Amino acid sequence: MTESDNTSPHPTLDDVASHAGVSPSTASKALNNRKDVSEATRQRVLQACAELGYQRSTTPATPTTPHIAIVADNLASTYTMEILKGAAAEAMRHGVPLALSYTQLPDTYREHTLIPLSTPWIARVASEGYIGVITITTPLTPHLATHLSDAALSHVAIDPANTPPSGTASIGATNWNGGRDATQHLIELGHRRIAFIRGSENSVPSNERYEGYLSALRMNDLPFDPDLVIDAGFAYGDGVAAGRRLLDLPSSERPTAIFACNDSAALGVYEAARERALRIPEDLSVVGFDDTDSARWATPRLTTVHQPLFEMGARAVQTLLAMHGGEQSLSSTPIRLSTHLVTRDSTAKIPSEVA
Repeated sequence: MTESDNTSPHPTLDDVASHAGVSPSTASKALNNRKDVSEATRQRVLQACAELGYQRSTTPATPTTPHIAIVADNLASTYTMEILKGAAAEAMRHGVPLALSYTQLPDTYREHTLIPLSTPWIARVASEGYIGVITITTPLTPHLATHLSDAALSHVAIDPANTPPSGTASIGATNWNGGRDATQHLIELGHRRIAFIRGSENSVPSNERYEGYLSALRMNDLPFDPDLVIDAGFAYGDGVAAGRRLLDLPSSERPTAIFACNDSAALGVYEAARERALRIPEDLSVVGFDDTDSARWATPRLTTVHQPLFEMGARAVQTLLAMHGGEQSLSSTPIRLSTHLVTRDSTAKIPSEVA
């Protein structure tokens, strides 16, 4: 039997990849002369093509313009939408298309859809010529980082829920500073019993804000009361539930101010206060975090910590394009954009402090 007898009459890219000992995405990148494939690997793939008789289509299999995949956990939040606006604006400025995927798919869609960030999804994205992936608040694992790296896909994580694996570029805000500034503002208004609603004890951004809250208490020699810290979540309903727990404490133990880890939870506290006929800010001061549109539309307008969500989205695209251009050093140091307190109508001096 000759060598040609072992070849398929119509070998596929998968056949080439298997013969060369690489993934299909790496084989595709080698054939498209991508810079992120070594010359040795490229030659191995070309040799496999020759041995198998693989013929490439005359139509390019990958787009001539770089594409970026962006994956979000929650499309219902104004937080996510503001980040997406920034990413889209920056991508348009560079003429780079964005493709949006959503991880929280209804079950009826999961049977017929590649789950974002799954191994098959990564392989497809890589084979279609995408240069990288931006994730928003998505939990990250070393397994995911390895698969993205093996597929030669750059990765930028915005506000990752957990500490990202080594080598993953991340973008966020100065959460610790924001948590400290919000708490200090309430202390300066005379509040001493200040509650904190933490989004999740496993969330890195939420914990950084919590550490800022604790630091402000220590700086002002105020005692820490664990009963005033609630692990809830980031949704409006989570804020309602946490607010009810805090406001149902005996009057001598009830907080006079509540700092919530984001605006949605803070507005949930508004609902809990209304149920108890408590006025904001006369009876209860409330501070949020994010400075989304809902903070400006609320009644009363919400005092909150502004984090530059639009800029975070734009910076993620800038970083991914720079990494694609060879600036791998960008993946080693987290990028933190500055926060600042926006004082509106939901905070005031407690009655005993009013002249």
